[in-house]
This record gives sequence, structure tokens and C-alpha cells, in this order.
Amino acid sequence: MRPARVYPLLLAVAAWTFVSALALSAAFDVAPLGLGFALASSVLVALLVARRLASVLAASAESEKAAARREQAARAAERAKDQFFAMLGHELRNPLATLAAASQVLRKQGPSQGPVREAAAIVDRQVAQMTRLVEDLLDLTRIARGKLSLSRQPLDLAAAIERALGELRASGRLAHHRLTTDLARVAVRADEARVAQMLANLVGNAVKYTPDGGTIRVSLRRERDTAIVRVHDSGVGMGADLAGRVFDLFVQGEPAGDPAHGLGVGLALVRHLAELHGGSAHAASAGPGQGSVFTVTLPAIEALPEAQPAPHAAASAARSIVLVEDDNDARRAIQVALALDGHEVHEAADGPSGISAVAALKPDAAVIDIGLPALSGYQIAATLRGAPDYDGMVLVAMTGRNSPDTMRQALQAGFDEYVTKPISPERLVRLIDAAIARKRFNDRPYDRA
Repeated sequence: MRPARVYPLLLAVAAWTFVSALALSAAFDVAPLGLGFALASSVLVALLVARRLASVLAASAESEKAAARREQAARAAERAKDQFFAMLGHELRNPLATLAAASQVLRKQGPSQGPVREAAAIVDRQVAQMTRLVEDLLDLTRIARGKLSLSRQPLDLAAAIERALGELRASGRLAHHRLTTDLARVAVRADEARVAQMLANLVGNAVKYTPDGGTIRVSLRRERDTAIVRVHDSGVGMGADLAGRVFDLFVQGEPAGDPAHGLGVGLALVRHLAELHGGSAHAASAGPGQGSVFTVTLPAIEALPEAQPAPHAAASAARSIVLVEDDNDARRAIQVALALDGHEVHEAADGPSGISAVAALKPDAAVIDIGLPALSGYQIAATLRGAPDYDGMVLVAMTGRNSPDTMRQALQAGFDEYVTKPISPERLVRLIDAAIARKRFNDRPYDRA
């Protein structure tokens, strides 16, 4: 209770006591003593009430301070968690990026067959597996803390599934299984990257629990206002009890092959992502040895908007690139991998030397790590975008911290592309080519006829 509210209350109590004492003195015909009695009574009661109110006020103030301290501590703990998980992702992704680039160098420089080629392929597969595990674990922590956001856009779900399956085929994960598709054209409003992540986890699960030579079928249908994606496999199947729990965190069945088979987070992430989209996920099986069906539903929309003409990225040409990265191993591995593809790559280990390299070389693109000493990647981008000489240059932000805030800051600073480590040098060049094509498309003269 605030003092401004206490003072009128004390006055009211004192006035009431004073009037009551006067009335009593009049009733007992002690008028000469009435005034003094009334004053003394009112003062005494007011003092007693004030003492009690002071005690209540002190306790209330202490409670408010304690609540404020708890709230402040909770906010500090949440900030510390955000910083920890951002740093964890950064520290885990950086060595993966270095390994991915070094593996590409081995593939390009080593013999076309033999142990070196086989070792490079093993590194590629393990880097891809570690990357999936890191992303799934970090995404689960974001979901649990309400930090994962979706970039939902109208999407041709069949085309998105085909693109995701194309990447899975290219990765070699489906080399020992037969994959078929039956995809109707259905439109949804969804985050395509998360759709691809859900599908990769579902198909990866089917691969894990289906013996070599088995069949995996991906189907898509629309039923009323719902898009239904199903992944069927001819694998080991499961009992009804496991089917009801298989999307729970850390729950796993017995795999068809190697018993060392992951952490049990992929399907849990699928369910969470489906629910974030307003859908659901569930599993069914006729029993052990009878295969399984995993179903994801998403809200469907009526139709896709008209497709807009998109700039065409020409086949990759040799590019002039400035690479700004403070990790020596990562910088060197990426530089060598890009140079082997015919690109002219200039290295810089910090922000000031990166800006100097750009000023001297006027490259086609600058690939800049966000977390640099001296000047951050944001500051470098803002500096370069502040000079008209670099308007046509493509800026690519490369970071181990994958969060909406990091992406937003990168785009606001002036970057054209934002990539999370690890990224293959080939994909990096494709992004640069696409960004250059977009710039040329947007800068083309309009037909005023």
C-alpha cells in the first residue's frame, strides 16, 4: 500500500475515534473531560493503526523487491541460456565446416578411387550426420524454450518434397533402398526448410529400420483441408505400444542394422515442427516385421499465388572472392576448396584486413564470418554498404549461430545471403551465383515502350 493512500485512512480513523469519544463523553455527562478524552483516544488509535500499517507496508515493499529480484534473476538466466546455446552451436558447427571443406579438397586432389576417396566419402557422411544431430538437438532446445520461429510462405508441398528427396538421394543415404513417390499437388503455408527437415528425419528413420534392399514410399494426398504426408517402409515394424510412443523424446526401437543408431530426437522434432505448423504426426504398424507408416498432417490452403518470374542463375563462372574468417583451419580449407574449382580467393583473418582486401580487389563477392575480432561481420557489411563503390558486390554472412535474430541483423546490416556452417564450397558458390543473378535482374533497365 502506498503512503498516498495511507494518510487519508489515518485521518479517517482519527476523525472517527474523535467523534466517537465526544459522543461517549456527552452521553455520560462528562463534557469538561470530553475534549481531552476524544483527542487522546484519537491519537492513540491513530498511532496503533499507523504502526500496524507501517509493518504491512514494510512487508509489502520487501515482497515487491524480492519479486523484482526473482524476475531479474530469471531474465538473466534466460539470457545466459540464449548465449550458451548460441555459443554451443557456434563451437560445434565451426569444426564441422572445416572438416567439410577439407573433405572436398581430398576428393578433388586425391585419386578417383582407392582409400583416399573412400576416406573422403566417410568424412562427408559423418559430417552430414553430426550436422543433423547438432541441428536437431539445438532445435529441440529452442522449441522447449519457445525460441524457434517459422518462416511460413505459400508452398507447393509436392515440389518441396521432391527437392528434399533429391538432396537425400544426392547425399547417398538412399543408396541401399528403393524409393518411390506418389505425390498429389497440394498447397500449404509452411516453412520449406522445416518441411525438408521433417521429411529428412522421417525418411532417415525409415532407412534406419529397413534392411538393405527394402522399399520406402513417400505419398502426399489432400483430404478436405488437410495435407497428408505418409512415409511407408518395408522395415522391421513395431508393436502398438511403441507406435504410440515413438514420437516421444529419446524413444527408439531396435534398428535393422548397426545397434549404434542415434539419440532418439529426430521423430520428436518431427512432431514438434508439425504441431508448430498447426498439424500433427503419428505412426502405425501392423506389427513386428510388417513395416511402418509415419504420417504428418499440415493445414492445406486453396491454391498457390501466381508464380513470379525468377532470375536465372547461369552456370557457375570463376569468381573473385574475399574470404574473411578468423579460424585459420576453416579459412584455409575453404580457400583451397574454392581455388580448386577455379575461383580466385583472397583471405583475411579480421575485419580491418577484410575491408582493405575488398577495397583493393573489388571482388565479385565477400564471404564474411559474423563473429570476428576487432570488427564484427555486421560492422564490415555496414561499412561496405555505406560506400557506393560496393553496391554491386555480393555479401554473404557465414556463421555458426543459427537464429532468427542473427539472420535479421545480418540482412539489416546489408548482407545478401546468410548461411549457417557447415556449408559445402559448391553450395556457397551456387548462392553467390544466384545472388549475382538477382542483382542483375533487379538492376535491369525497364522497357518503357
